[in-house]
Amino acid sequence: MSIRSQDEDLLRRIEANDPNFDAVSIESEFIVELSYEQFDRFGHALANNTSINMIWLFVPETQENVDVTGWLCFLELIGGNRSITHFYYESASAAVKSLRVNSAMFLRRFFERNGALEFISLKIIDPDEAEAFASALASRETALESIRIDGANSIELLRLIFEKNPAAIPKQVRTRHIGNEGGEALARFLESANNVGIRKLDVPNGDIGPRGLQRIARALARRDSPLDSLSLELSSSSDTFLVEFATAFWENPDSLPNELIPGEIHICEAGGRALGTVLVRRGTPLEYLYLNTRNEGDHSRVLGVVALLQVLGDNPSKSPKILILEEFHNDFMEPMERLLQNQMCSQEVLGVYCSIKDTEDRSN
Repeated sequence: MSIRSQDEDLLRRIEANDPNFDAVSIESEFIVELSYEQFDRFGHALANNTSINMIWLFVPETQENVDVTGWLCFLELIGGNRSITHFYYESASAAVKSLRVNSAMFLRRFFERNGALEFISLKIIDPDEAEAFASALASRETALESIRIDGANSIELLRLIFEKNPAAIPKQVRTRHIGNEGGEALARFLESANNVGIRKLDVPNGDIGPRGLQRIARALARRDSPLDSLSLELSSSSDTFLVEFATAFWENPDSLPNELIPGEIHICEAGGRALGTVLVRRGTPLEYLYLNTRNEGDHSRVLGVVALLQVLGDNPSKSPKILILEEFHNDFMEPMERLLQNQMCSQEVLGVYCSIKDTEDRSN
């Protein structure tokens, strides 16, 4: 349910703790529409509500002369809520800087005291905002399960949290729109914070180029223990990326994440062979490997997966326990059959999941 202005019926539902009303979005119009008294009432209602578990806050574009006292009071009041598990916050680039920073500061009580909070999504505009959020998150008794950070400046948030309290680093980090600059910053953070509590890293939106992702791979290859999961995508196709990615883990293959999801990444023949070789060098097989096997008119992608399957067929005990092929092509039949036969001979178990295309498509 979206709140853009004073809505008496909506407010009564929040105050009545309506069990069918479990999510609320505070839209940007909210800040300029309500009086101080209305902000106060909404804030108390949300603070005492135990049914709502998701909240979205949008800091609006404002002018210097707009009275934001009620808004800040509202943010402080919702700090009394103990049921919200998922929190989404987006700061407008055109908002007055003092409002952005003060909004982050007034949310400190909410971050500190809400033990139910599991996931937050933050779009951060400038370093001062990052500092304010980092101070609040670093003061938590337990680390968040997951955080999604949006924008290149958001990587500074991780560095500041680690600087203030390494134990407060969230277990899963997801990025959005961080670009090459953010990718480089993330790699530097991972290199300088080897043993932090991050267990899962998700770089899904493909806005980082090969150089940034290579830096991230090299940083992860230096970890004392592997990530539980790594998901990543490239902003553009690269024939060499997977070769360079595998090379980064050559000296320390056991640092390769237990679950690997290389998303929208071109698997050329050399890349498939290189990844397969590193998997073989790893002490234990991966738990999970997902491969985007759509050829999209480029048969070299199919040949890359064939090369990987051939390497695994020679070393069935090092095949991932679960192998996901997004599409199955005729070329996969022979190496997959060989892999499965060798696994049965060695009494290994392989879970293979794939989407079957029709024969005409698979012949391309």
